[in-house]
Amino acid sequence: MRFRLSKGAVMAGLLASSGAALACADVGCEPVWSLFGGAQACHNRVVIAPGNDSRVNLMALLRDSAGLGLTGAVRAGGSYPEAGYDEEGFGHTFLDWGMIARKWSPVADPNAAATAEVIDGPCDWMRAGTQDFTAALAANRGLPGAERAALTTAREKLVARCADKALPAVLPGVAVGSGAGKAFLGYLAASDAFYDARYGDAASGYGALVGAPDPWVAETARYMVARAELRAALARSIDEYGFFDGLKSVDKAAALRGKAALADYLKTYPKGRYAASAQGLERRALWLSGDFAALGQRYESLLAEVAGDGAALSNVIEEADGKYLANSDNPNPRGGGLLLLAAADLMAMRVADPAEGEVYDTKPLDAATLASQQASFLRAPELYAFLQANHAFYVGKDYARVLQLIPDDARRPSYTPLAFSRQVLRGQALAAKGDPNEAGFWQELLGGAKDLWQRPAVELGLAMNWERHGKLAAVFAPGSPITDRMVREILIAHSAGPALLRRAALDTARPQEERDAALFTLLYKQLSRGDYAGFRANLPLVRADAPTEGLWGFAPGAAAPLGLFAKGRTAQAGFACSALMGTAAALAANPQDIHARLCLADFWRLGGFDSFTVLDTAPARMALGGAVNDFPGTALRRGAIYAAAIADPRTAPDDRAYALYRAVNCYGPSGYNSCGGEDVPLAQRKAWYDRLKRTFPKSIWAQKQKYYW
Repeated sequence: MRFRLSKGAVMAGLLASSGAALACADVGCEPVWSLFGGAQACHNRVVIAPGNDSRVNLMALLRDSAGLGLTGAVRAGGSYPEAGYDEEGFGHTFLDWGMIARKWSPVADPNAAATAEVIDGPCDWMRAGTQDFTAALAANRGLPGAERAALTTAREKLVARCADKALPAVLPGVAVGSGAGKAFLGYLAASDAFYDARYGDAASGYGALVGAPDPWVAETARYMVARAELRAALARSIDEYGFFDGLKSVDKAAALRGKAALADYLKTYPKGRYAASAQGLERRALWLSGDFAALGQRYESLLAEVAGDGAALSNVIEEADGKYLANSDNPNPRGGGLLLLAAADLMAMRVADPAEGEVYDTKPLDAATLASQQASFLRAPELYAFLQANHAFYVGKDYARVLQLIPDDARRPSYTPLAFSRQVLRGQALAAKGDPNEAGFWQELLGGAKDLWQRPAVELGLAMNWERHGKLAAVFAPGSPITDRMVREILIAHSAGPALLRRAALDTARPQEERDAALFTLLYKQLSRGDYAGFRANLPLVRADAPTEGLWGFAPGAAAPLGLFAKGRTAQAGFACSALMGTAAALAANPQDIHARLCLADFWRLGGFDSFTVLDTAPARMALGGAVNDFPGTALRRGAIYAAAIADPRTAPDDRAYALYRAVNCYGPSGYNSCGGEDVPLAQRKAWYDRLKRTFPKSIWAQKQKYYW
């Protein structure tokens, strides 16, 4: 695992942890809409599960241990964090670490941010220490004024030279004679070496000053000995681009010297000005020296002490996860206390998602290892039973065992993260067994699902049950408990039939966005699947101000460009077509009307529907929207319309010429099929081109066509 560090981060205190259990490099994330949480993915559920980002699990376990929810109850005024660009498809059912971190990290004041000093790199860090150095000079009454001025000027020049090595050397020309002046000058020399990455010289220089007559120099130098040694330990493990190459490249001897220097500082100055930083650096020293056993215990203690909310909470979890839990250099991430042990066990239970068809190379945690941990969980029997149940569900596929380990407790007024996760896992086991009481269980669980993300997760479980059992109408019935927009719109997009879509489109009790999505889906599927009479009957339902933009952003949860069906173009210059309603009327009277079919193809082309397959691509069978499709027929693609018109002897000459022209251009200019349907070989495209040129040489389409692809 490689870490990317800015130079500023390298020069900062603790190495920033970017080694989370999961990093999603894609620009977006498309969740698999199911409760299956065994596979690592780019999204997480509020349910504690093996496939979650380990930071999310750790946060939930930590908050649960304090009797708190993950982020706050909806009824108590909790609000969902704003979704980022790559989280737009999550709805309120899925989340990621970024959402939780933003929830607990204060938002910076934009006005303050505009005036704040930017620290990015060693020279900026050196500049940032100017105030402390100047204050120390002023505090030393025995320092002659001339020497104070000379040292102040020297430091300013050192900062400038740090950024521009072409500037002349600074310190050789500084004249000081007092003991305090020499101590400060020695400190500047050591700092010059430190910020110039000459860490050996820096450590030696600082080490010579630990007995300096000035108290600030003496304390700071003792602290900086440790900083220099730890930087020396890291130096050869970070390449020119700022990537950390793993502990194998760390100078362990320097790390151990740094560890000893930190202990020396804390012994000498237990409440010193750098004590808090030194304690944090001790964790870094343990990490760099590979002492993961001690590091795990340190993180477990730190997690127990940290406040239950605020930026400090997410920062500690980030660090513990990156340095210990999800660190590939750690041979045994189960060496900490209960929280880290439970989080590590969950990670080790990851299995492939059957809905995705993946295969994992690594074997999951075995039952014997989990059984051997029973004594460690004597103080947390419900947590241990939950781990056992996860193993039974995801690894052993023993769903009856899950039900034995997790009794029915679906009627609580509210749930902590662990209690909720236990019940959702029970619901998943009921579903896997085909238990007839599954739907009733989810309905009971809804009553206590009050924390953020909890109710949508339960609604997902209930909606999947109703979909599998042919009860889609219950989802859209008045007073339905399924209120989550994304869940409803996924079923609208992929499962609902014509009658249900029309009912949803007319349901004034629901938001306009959902009604538009239902009508858009109904009209698109009727038109693309040949129900032209149904399309004509429903087209007047399109509201006058319906949007026409956003087709390529259309997906469940996004605004539907419903206005395309009322205002979309069908006419191409040189090829006359009536408005879409007229085209639909002609096709309703005769579905094989060749000219009308070509006009329908132009509507798809001019409206930007080429390669629009959102409503034609079913989710995986085991995911929401994948079990049922009540809409009959399959989509008719432009390419098939042209091929049929070319082949049909009844096709009028003008129509045939246009069909040949359009069929060839399905592949222009890229050579790839933009019209949908099956690809045709290059020889066929050439044959179409030749036929157009030979048979219809005076046609405007033959004259316009210069190439084939």
